[in-house]
Amino acid sequence: MAPPGKGRVVIVTCSVAAIAVIGGWYGADLKMTQEARKDMQKRQDASPQEMLAQLEGARRGLLARKTELEKKIAELEDKRKPVDIDVTSPN
Repeated sequence: MAPPGKGRVVIVTCSVAAIAVIGGWYGADLKMTQEARKDMQKRQDASPQEMLAQLEGARRGLLARKTELEKKIAELEDKRKPVDIDVTSPN
């Protein structure tokens, strides 16, 4: 048998790499889909008390984020205020 040509080796190598990449991509997509289904099922099976507790937790998180953002906005507004400098008085 004749030794394989350089082109054939490159084609086989690229093919194997492409298969590995596509397999990893498909596997990651499959895992994300399964996790989404589990989360959806968990939400559907939750009792009203559990749902209320989850919503209250989300509300607390959102209120904390709101407070943090309002503080940052106030700090930025303070930085934007012009500074009054008295030019007429000697130093």
